[in-house]
This record gives sequence, C-alpha cells and structure tokens, in this order.
Amino acid sequence: MKLHNVAHNASMAAAVDLTELLNVDDIHFRFEARTIVEAIPILLRPALMRRVNDRQMIDDIIAAAIKREEETPTRCGSLALPHARHSGLADFILSLGLNSSGVIAGQPEPRLIFAFVSPEGRREQHLHLLASLARLSQNESILEKIAGASAAEQVLDALRSAGV
Repeated sequence: MKLHNVAHNASMAAAVDLTELLNVDDIHFRFEARTIVEAIPILLRPALMRRVNDRQMIDDIIAAAIKREEETPTRCGSLALPHARHSGLADFILSLGLNSSGVIAGQPEPRLIFAFVSPEGRREQHLHLLASLARLSQNESILEKIAGASAAEQVLDALRSAGV
C-alpha cells in the first residue's frame, strides 16, 4: 500500500495543468503564420521576454525550438506542439496560437499551436505535458471550442473541461 501511495504521489508531482501554465497574455487569437517554424518566435518571444531577462538565452531557446521542429515536426492532429527544453529555466513557458480556419496560411490544419519550453531538469513533467496535449488532440469537441474562442476565459474553460 505504501509503495502505491509513493508512486501515486510521484505521479501527481509530475502532473502539469495547462490552465496553470498558460498565461492569458500568451493566447493569440486568429493567429496565422506561413509555417510552424515561423510561428515559433512569434508565439514564444513575447512570453519569454516577460519572464527571462537574458536576450541571448531567449534567442537560444527559440533557436532550439526551431531546430527541434525542423528535425522532427510536431504535428499531432489539429495541434502543432513545437517545443524545447532549456537548463536556464525554472518554470514552463507556454504560448498558444489559435485559429478556427487554421494557424498556417492557406491550410485548415493545424488549428492550434501550443509552443512551449520546459526546464531541462523537469523531464517527467515535460513528458506529462506532451501526453496531455496528445490526449487533447483526440478531443475534437474541445479543440473546436478552443479554436473558435474569442476570449481567454473560453480557452481556459475548455481546457478545464477537458481535464488537462
């Protein structure tokens, strides 16, 4: 019984709540870019600039996310999940671009881009975040609500109702 509780508590410690990670200032409505790679700095730079005072570190993080996306595209159904990990961060930084007509010009999919950066030392939470987003990609009704949202609270309510 104690082993189960320890494992359960470790799992809970690794859980991530998207509504806690996503700042309303980092939700971009009717977002559109030419490519997912082009979207990365547009989404991440403002979020990083509010939280990181080192311009070189910001540039390094964005370059890492771009490199990762170029090496292994992160499309997951109606979502794109460009991301990176960085040793200089203490907290997750998440930004969302959404557009019911598609976030990539001239393409109906993906409709949502969750661009994020994880602290290097929080690998387990990073994997939990990716798993949560992958589960979200399977929930078409929630994706519709988020993609069609016109206010941050609508996005957060949809994420809460999805349990992510």
